[in-house]
Amino acid sequence: MFSPFKNFLCPSCFVLILSLQVSVPAAETATTIFKNGKVITLDSKSRIMEAIAIRGGKILAVGTNSEVMQFKGDQTKVISLNGKTVIPGLIESHVHALRAARGELLQPHQELNSVAEIQAWIREKVKDVPAGRWITVPRTDITRLKERRRPTPAEMDAACTTHPVYMNIARKNVLNTLGFQLLGIKSDGDKLAGARIIFDEKGKPLMMVGGGGAIRKLIPRKTVPDQSTRAALKKLHAIYNSVGITSILERGSGVSEYREYELMKENKELTVRMTMTIRQQVRSAAAVKEFTKKLGLITGDGDDWVRVGPLKISVDGGIHWGSTRLSEPYGEKRRQFYVLEDANYRGDLAYSRELMEEIFEAGQKLGWQMCCHATGDGCVNEILSALENVNQRLPVKGRRFCITHAYFPTEESVRRSKALGVCYDTQTFLFYRDADAINEIYGPSWVNRFMGLKTFVGGGVPVAINSDHMNGFDPNRSMNAFNPFLTLYIAVSRRDIEGNVFGAHQKLSREQALRCMTIDAAYISYEEKVKGTLEPGKLADLVVLDRDYLTCPENEIREIKPLLTVLDGQVVFEAAKTDGN
Repeated sequence: MFSPFKNFLCPSCFVLILSLQVSVPAAETATTIFKNGKVITLDSKSRIMEAIAIRGGKILAVGTNSEVMQFKGDQTKVISLNGKTVIPGLIESHVHALRAARGELLQPHQELNSVAEIQAWIREKVKDVPAGRWITVPRTDITRLKERRRPTPAEMDAACTTHPVYMNIARKNVLNTLGFQLLGIKSDGDKLAGARIIFDEKGKPLMMVGGGGAIRKLIPRKTVPDQSTRAALKKLHAIYNSVGITSILERGSGVSEYREYELMKENKELTVRMTMTIRQQVRSAAAVKEFTKKLGLITGDGDDWVRVGPLKISVDGGIHWGSTRLSEPYGEKRRQFYVLEDANYRGDLAYSRELMEEIFEAGQKLGWQMCCHATGDGCVNEILSALENVNQRLPVKGRRFCITHAYFPTEESVRRSKALGVCYDTQTFLFYRDADAINEIYGPSWVNRFMGLKTFVGGGVPVAINSDHMNGFDPNRSMNAFNPFLTLYIAVSRRDIEGNVFGAHQKLSREQALRCMTIDAAYISYEEKVKGTLEPGKLADLVVLDRDYLTCPENEIREIKPLLTVLDGQVVFEAAKTDGN
């Protein structure tokens, strides 16, 4: 972590005030004071103030210049912001940072948006991979390909015939001809244990459902040392800091990952605060008890740097995979798009309502906050029904049960959620990249409530917005880009990557959107009393911006850059240093 404010001052932007004031008791003096700014507190009155004082790792005072300067002592650094905007440190409430760090070491992420780009990537990869070795294409989603379909084996062959090539996309495995041949699949009638082969009209293999285990047996397993992963994670955390992120929620890891963060904290290597969601597909109340005993952790364990969040189960599939649980059958258009056979298919459901009741009740009795992965409206309805039944025996409200994703909220599901005290986290970047495909494949009524933030906010249900970042280190071009100002822009504008607006009535105000990345994000992890707003007594996590978030042209919101990111009263990112000033 950098020394407090070292090298931060840029003569053209900030002025260090060296004049001394009347002394105040040392116990009440500030370490640092920012003045002459626009401090967006996000307190209960939505006050905008001029200055903020920090003592150590906490906020000492917020107010007018004259009010805050009363806390100046002989050693206080006083920094003039020259009108710059200050916001609370941003909370990225759904990431898989450890997975992204490890994945970047194994194979750097590459954004691929068309079959032609996939082919070009394969051709480049061939230059570095010995002949005969498998090439695995980086993950992309079918909704994001220009063709909105999987590449064919013939298209894979056009890129490479010297290496077996494999790509998993929308729950189907696509291979080039050599890849299929190495699996013993050449023509209609050939089979592979654990897989269903889909053949084209000429009897040639086109793709297959399952069979991943057989493929992985042929691909050498790569590993990276824990120390290398930790170094990559530190680098990723620094990138998070550069875009104003001071806290993250790892949204699905295990105890070993939690211990990695504890080790980083002990070594003073953390530049973000981390709350970890523990993911475990428990299948009974007994399994919840056994897992909890073995884990030795429960929601709330830890401290302001590394702490345990909820216990999470995944109940349905994904919108990109064609397995999200809907409130209606998929219908012909969706089944054709995802290549599905069952005419009555409504999506996956990994847990019955009765089993969910058993698990939710057991978890709550043990002290867990519970969390569910649920992408479709049908899945959310099942979860709410299970919770309503639990609530008859054991009060649920106040336990902040959290549903993550929930892409298609309705006024009815939000009403039920409010009655139960359920909160949500969801990903605006998916709207940015996928809204046009949802409009085409699902229809206007679905896209207009896709990522329906105003439905949540208007219904009084806490909702955090985030990225679900899982691959890549580029804030704007990763697999689910994590630039929070892009996240905010999408929530405010309801524009997709092409500039189309869908469901304009779901737009949030700028303050509402910012609350979804600060105080509301803190609320879903029981941390609203220590962060999420700029108020005395809270943690000194804040960001100084290069322009005014509240008044800049809407299209510029996604272009906002932090000038300074402060965590626990210390600088973790300084734009002047990265710019070479």
